[in-house]
Amino acid sequence: MKNRKTKKHLSWNAKCMLCLIPSLLGTAVFFAFPYLRVLYYSLIDNQFRRNFVWLDNYIETLQNKYFLLALKNSLLLIIIAVPVLIILALLVSLVLSYGIRWVRKTRFAFVLPMVIPTASIVVIWRSVFNIGNFAEYSPLPIYFLFIWKNIGICIVLLTAALTSIEGNIYNAAKLDGANSFTLHTKITIPMIMPTVFFTVLLSIVNSFKIFKESYLFYGTNYPPDHSYTLQYYMNNNFLKLDYQSLASSAVLTSILVFGIVMAGMAIQRRYGK
Repeated sequence: MKNRKTKKHLSWNAKCMLCLIPSLLGTAVFFAFPYLRVLYYSLIDNQFRRNFVWLDNYIETLQNKYFLLALKNSLLLIIIAVPVLIILALLVSLVLSYGIRWVRKTRFAFVLPMVIPTASIVVIWRSVFNIGNFAEYSPLPIYFLFIWKNIGICIVLLTAALTSIEGNIYNAAKLDGANSFTLHTKITIPMIMPTVFFTVLLSIVNSFKIFKESYLFYGTNYPPDHSYTLQYYMNNNFLKLDYQSLASSAVLTSILVFGIVMAGMAIQRRYGK
Protein backbone atom coordinates (compact mmCIF):
# COMPACT_ATOMS: atom_id res chain seq x y z
CA MET A 1 0.00 0.00 0.00
CA LYS A 2 1.38 3.34 -0.98
CA ASN A 3 1.90 5.92 1.70
CA ARG A 4 -0.34 8.80 1.14
CA LYS A 5 1.14 12.18 1.85
CA THR A 6 -1.04 14.23 4.09
CA LYS A 7 -1.25 17.90 3.21
CA LYS A 8 -1.30 20.33 6.07
CA HIS A 9 -3.64 23.22 5.53
CA LEU A 10 -3.19 26.48 7.37
CA SER A 11 -6.12 27.72 9.36
CA TRP A 12 -7.95 30.90 8.34
CA ASN A 13 -6.44 32.86 11.23
CA ALA A 14 -2.92 31.74 10.28
CA LYS A 15 -3.44 32.84 6.67
CA CYS A 16 -4.71 36.21 7.85
CA MET A 17 -1.65 36.65 10.07
CA LEU A 18 0.67 35.82 7.17
CA CYS A 19 -1.06 38.44 5.02
CA LEU A 20 -0.71 41.00 7.80
CA ILE A 21 3.03 40.46 8.29
CA PRO A 22 4.16 42.82 5.44
CA SER A 23 1.82 45.54 6.68
CA LEU A 24 2.93 45.10 10.29
CA LEU A 25 6.59 45.23 9.26
CA GLY A 26 5.98 48.43 7.29
CA THR A 27 4.16 49.98 10.25
CA ALA A 28 6.97 49.03 12.61
CA VAL A 29 9.77 50.29 10.34
CA PHE A 30 8.17 53.50 9.04
CA PHE A 31 5.93 54.50 11.95
CA ALA A 32 6.57 52.79 15.30
CA PHE A 33 10.37 52.98 15.31
CA PRO A 34 10.56 56.63 14.09
CA TYR A 35 7.91 57.65 16.64
CA LEU A 36 9.86 55.99 19.46
CA ARG A 37 12.97 57.80 18.27
CA VAL A 38 11.11 61.14 18.31
CA LEU A 39 9.86 60.33 21.80
CA TYR A 40 13.45 59.65 22.87
CA TYR A 41 14.66 62.99 21.49
CA SER A 42 11.90 64.76 23.39
CA LEU A 43 13.24 63.40 26.69
CA ILE A 44 16.94 64.36 26.35
CA ASP A 45 18.71 67.71 26.61
CA ASN A 46 20.38 67.56 23.15
CA GLN A 47 21.57 65.06 20.58
CA PHE A 48 25.21 65.29 21.70
CA ARG A 49 25.22 64.84 25.49
CA ARG A 50 21.93 62.91 25.49
CA ASN A 51 21.17 63.42 29.16
CA PHE A 52 17.62 62.63 30.16
CA VAL A 53 15.65 65.69 31.24
CA TRP A 54 12.31 63.86 31.11
CA LEU A 55 9.42 66.35 30.85
CA ASP A 56 11.46 69.55 30.83
CA ASN A 57 11.23 69.89 27.04
CA TYR A 58 7.44 69.50 27.17
CA ILE A 59 7.10 72.11 29.92
CA GLU A 60 9.29 74.51 27.95
CA THR A 61 7.26 73.91 24.80
CA LEU A 62 3.94 74.45 26.56
CA GLN A 63 5.28 77.76 27.90
CA ASN A 64 6.52 78.91 24.50
CA LYS A 65 4.33 81.76 23.21
CA TYR A 66 4.84 80.75 19.58
CA PHE A 67 3.73 77.18 20.27
CA LEU A 68 0.65 78.49 22.08
CA LEU A 69 -0.06 80.83 19.16
CA ALA A 70 0.30 77.95 16.69
CA LEU A 71 -1.91 75.70 18.82
CA LYS A 72 -4.61 78.39 19.03
CA ASN A 73 -4.60 78.95 15.26
CA SER A 74 -4.74 75.21 14.53
CA LEU A 75 -7.71 74.78 16.86
CA LEU A 76 -9.47 77.81 15.35
CA LEU A 77 -9.07 76.25 11.91
CA ILE A 78 -10.81 73.13 13.21
CA ILE A 79 -13.56 75.01 15.07
CA ILE A 80 -14.39 77.43 12.23
CA ALA A 81 -13.53 75.75 8.93
CA VAL A 82 -14.48 72.12 9.60
CA PRO A 83 -18.18 72.80 10.48
CA VAL A 84 -18.53 75.05 7.42
CA LEU A 85 -16.95 72.34 5.27
CA ILE A 86 -19.29 69.62 6.57
CA ILE A 87 -22.43 71.77 6.21
CA LEU A 88 -21.57 72.77 2.63
CA ALA A 89 -20.69 69.18 1.69
CA LEU A 90 -23.93 67.90 3.22
CA LEU A 91 -26.03 70.46 1.34
CA VAL A 92 -24.36 69.65 -1.98
CA SER A 93 -24.74 65.92 -1.31
CA LEU A 94 -28.46 66.35 -0.64
CA VAL A 95 -28.88 68.19 -3.95
CA LEU A 96 -26.89 65.52 -5.81
CA SER A 97 -28.91 62.73 -4.24
CA TYR A 98 -32.13 64.16 -5.74
CA GLY A 99 -30.76 63.29 -9.17
CA ILE A 100 -31.27 66.68 -10.82
CA ARG A 101 -29.73 66.31 -14.28
CA TRP A 102 -27.89 69.63 -14.61
CA VAL A 103 -26.53 69.29 -11.05
CA ARG A 104 -25.29 65.75 -11.62
CA LYS A 105 -23.32 66.96 -14.64
CA THR A 106 -21.32 69.27 -12.39
CA ARG A 107 -20.33 66.65 -9.80
CA PHE A 108 -16.95 66.07 -11.46
CA ALA A 109 -16.05 69.67 -10.55
CA PHE A 110 -16.08 68.76 -6.86
CA VAL A 111 -13.38 66.14 -7.41
CA LEU A 112 -11.04 68.52 -9.25
CA PRO A 113 -9.52 70.06 -6.08
CA MET A 114 -8.09 66.65 -5.18
CA VAL A 115 -6.27 66.23 -8.52
CA ILE A 116 -5.17 69.78 -9.36
CA PRO A 117 -1.53 70.47 -8.31
CA THR A 118 -1.25 72.60 -5.20
CA ALA A 119 1.09 75.11 -6.86
CA SER A 120 -1.54 75.88 -9.51
CA ILE A 121 -4.19 76.44 -6.84
CA VAL A 122 -1.96 78.79 -4.88
CA VAL A 123 -1.30 80.96 -7.94
CA ILE A 124 -5.03 81.49 -8.37
CA TRP A 125 -5.54 82.04 -4.65
CA ARG A 126 -2.85 84.72 -4.57
CA SER A 127 -4.41 86.62 -7.46
CA VAL A 128 -7.82 86.54 -5.78
CA PHE A 129 -6.99 87.27 -2.13
CA ASN A 130 -3.95 89.51 -2.37
CA ILE A 131 -6.13 92.45 -3.40
CA GLY A 132 -5.61 95.15 -0.80
CA ASN A 133 -3.35 92.84 1.24
CA PHE A 134 -6.46 91.04 2.49
CA ALA A 135 -4.42 87.92 3.36
CA GLU A 136 -2.22 89.94 5.72
CA TYR A 137 -5.15 90.78 7.98
CA SER A 138 -7.32 87.69 7.89
CA PRO A 139 -6.88 83.88 7.88
CA LEU A 140 -9.96 83.48 5.67
CA PRO A 141 -7.94 82.72 2.49
CA ILE A 142 -6.43 79.68 4.19
CA TYR A 143 -9.83 78.65 5.55
CA PHE A 144 -11.37 78.93 2.07
CA LEU A 145 -8.45 77.00 0.60
CA PHE A 146 -8.89 74.22 3.15
CA ILE A 147 -12.62 74.00 2.44
CA TRP A 148 -12.15 74.05 -1.34
CA LYS A 149 -9.40 71.42 -1.15
CA ASN A 150 -11.34 68.95 1.01
CA ILE A 151 -14.97 69.42 0.03
CA GLY A 152 -14.68 66.89 -2.80
CA ILE A 153 -13.90 63.84 -0.67
CA CYS A 154 -16.57 64.90 1.85
CA ILE A 155 -19.20 65.11 -0.90
CA VAL A 156 -18.21 61.69 -2.24
CA LEU A 157 -18.57 60.06 1.20
CA LEU A 158 -21.84 61.79 2.11
CA THR A 159 -23.43 61.23 -1.31
CA ALA A 160 -22.57 57.52 -1.08
CA ALA A 161 -24.25 57.37 2.33
CA LEU A 162 -27.36 59.20 1.08
CA THR A 163 -27.79 57.03 -2.00
CA SER A 164 -27.44 53.84 0.08
CA ILE A 165 -30.71 54.57 1.93
CA GLU A 166 -33.46 52.40 0.48
CA GLY A 167 -36.43 54.20 -1.06
CA ASN A 168 -38.89 51.83 0.63
CA ILE A 169 -38.11 53.47 3.96
CA TYR A 170 -39.16 56.87 2.65
CA ASN A 171 -42.26 55.42 0.98
CA ALA A 172 -43.37 53.81 4.23
CA ALA A 173 -42.84 57.06 6.12
CA LYS A 174 -44.80 59.03 3.51
CA LEU A 175 -47.72 56.62 3.88
CA ASP A 176 -47.70 57.43 7.59
CA GLY A 177 -48.02 61.13 6.76
CA ALA A 178 -44.40 62.27 7.17
CA ASN A 179 -43.46 65.47 5.33
CA SER A 180 -40.10 66.31 3.74
CA PHE A 181 -38.72 67.94 6.90
CA THR A 182 -39.64 64.92 9.00
CA LEU A 183 -38.13 62.55 6.44
CA HIS A 184 -34.78 64.28 6.60
CA THR A 185 -34.68 64.85 10.37
CA LYS A 186 -36.02 61.44 11.42
CA ILE A 187 -34.67 59.17 8.67
CA THR A 188 -31.95 60.72 6.53
CA ILE A 189 -29.80 62.40 9.18
CA PRO A 190 -29.88 59.49 11.70
CA MET A 191 -29.03 56.92 9.01
CA ILE A 192 -26.06 58.84 7.61
CA MET A 193 -24.79 59.97 11.03
CA PRO A 194 -21.94 57.39 11.16
CA THR A 195 -20.67 58.69 7.81
CA VAL A 196 -21.02 62.29 9.02
CA PHE A 197 -18.91 61.50 12.09
CA PHE A 198 -16.27 59.82 9.94
CA THR A 199 -16.23 62.79 7.56
CA VAL A 200 -15.78 65.19 10.48
CA LEU A 201 -12.84 63.18 11.83
CA LEU A 202 -11.27 62.98 8.38
CA SER A 203 -11.63 66.73 7.94
CA ILE A 204 -10.04 67.41 11.33
CA VAL A 205 -7.07 65.22 10.47
CA ASN A 206 -6.77 66.94 7.08
CA SER A 207 -6.74 70.34 8.80
CA PHE A 208 -3.30 69.45 10.14
CA LYS A 209 -2.11 68.92 6.54
CA ILE A 210 -2.81 72.40 5.25
CA PHE A 211 0.80 73.49 5.81
CA LYS A 212 1.93 72.95 2.22
CA GLU A 213 -0.81 75.13 0.79
CA SER A 214 -0.33 77.83 3.43
CA TYR A 215 3.46 77.82 2.99
CA LEU A 216 3.18 78.25 -0.78
CA PHE A 217 0.51 80.93 -0.38
CA TYR A 218 2.56 83.12 1.96
CA GLY A 219 5.96 82.09 0.58
CA THR A 220 7.70 82.38 3.96
CA ASN A 221 8.44 80.41 7.13
CA TYR A 222 6.87 83.19 9.19
CA PRO A 223 3.35 84.02 7.95
CA PRO A 224 1.07 86.54 9.70
CA ASP A 225 0.28 85.61 13.28
CA HIS A 226 -3.29 84.58 12.43
CA SER A 227 -2.02 81.83 10.08
CA TYR A 228 0.94 80.56 12.13
CA THR A 229 -0.02 76.93 12.81
CA LEU A 230 1.65 73.95 14.49
CA GLN A 231 3.20 72.82 11.22
CA TYR A 232 5.01 76.15 10.91
CA TYR A 233 6.30 75.85 14.47
CA MET A 234 7.67 72.34 13.90
CA ASN A 235 9.12 73.24 10.50
CA ASN A 236 10.95 76.26 11.90
CA ASN A 237 12.41 74.21 14.76
CA PHE A 238 13.62 71.68 12.23
CA LEU A 239 15.35 74.40 10.22
CA LYS A 240 16.99 75.69 13.42
CA LEU A 241 18.11 72.11 14.28
CA ASP A 242 16.28 72.38 17.58
CA TYR A 243 15.33 68.72 17.63
CA GLN A 244 14.19 68.74 21.25
CA SER A 245 11.54 71.42 20.68
CA LEU A 246 10.61 69.77 17.40
CA ALA A 247 10.25 66.34 19.02
CA SER A 248 8.26 67.56 22.01
CA SER A 249 5.89 69.63 19.85
CA ALA A 250 5.46 66.69 17.45
CA VAL A 251 4.57 64.35 20.32
CA LEU A 252 2.12 66.90 21.77
CA THR A 253 0.52 67.34 18.33
CA SER A 254 0.18 63.59 17.88
CA ILE A 255 -1.44 63.33 21.32
CA LEU A 256 -3.85 66.12 20.36
CA VAL A 257 -4.82 64.38 17.10
CA PHE A 258 -5.12 61.01 18.83
CA GLY A 259 -7.32 62.54 21.54
CA ILE A 260 -9.60 64.18 18.97
CA VAL A 261 -9.96 60.94 17.00
CA MET A 262 -10.65 58.87 20.13
CA ALA A 263 -13.25 61.40 21.33
CA GLY A 264 -14.89 61.40 17.92
CA MET A 265 -15.02 57.60 17.82
CA ALA A 266 -16.51 57.53 21.32
CA ILE A 267 -19.20 60.00 20.27
CA GLN A 268 -19.90 57.97 17.14
CA ARG A 269 -20.32 54.75 19.14
CA ARG A 270 -22.67 56.50 21.56
CA TYR A 271 -24.81 58.64 19.24
CA GLY A 272 -24.08 57.37 15.72
CA LYS A 273 -26.07 54.17 15.89
